[in-house]
Amino acid sequence: MNVKRPILSRHRLPRPYRIGLTVLWLMPIGLFLLTVLFSHGLTPALFDPRLLIPLLLMVIPALYVWREGVDVLPEGLRVNQHIPRYHAYAELDNWHYDSRPDKRVLIVWDSENRKALECRAILTDMPRLLRALKENLRPRNWPR
Repeated sequence: MNVKRPILSRHRLPRPYRIGLTVLWLMPIGLFLLTVLFSHGLTPALFDPRLLIPLLLMVIPALYVWREGVDVLPEGLRVNQHIPRYHAYAELDNWHYDSRPDKRVLIVWDSENRKALECRAILTDMPRLLRALKENLRPRNWPR
């Protein structure tokens, strides 16, 4: 049974960046279709799978950019980077936020000392994400 967990907070790229990157990935599709429409008009070739399948594959990066981020749930983190994953706080071990101006990177490790999450501080509402980690995990005193 798949129970929908309540999301306490979402952490993504700021909306203007997400919109811009998504439009950037979708622009070639639109330009290509407009070019075909203006040059040949509405033809049955526009509905050919040999055209539609590559165009639909070109939508995947736009969807990835739009969904990428971290969701804070009451009992863990849902990380949408590369492959969506869920990490319960019980399986996460520690975290470190490198606040140096040239770095500003958050790293979260699991109990087997593997990186479960690495993200830059450009995410929206980073202080709220750090507060959730402080409440549920112990910080690692690293690097020295």
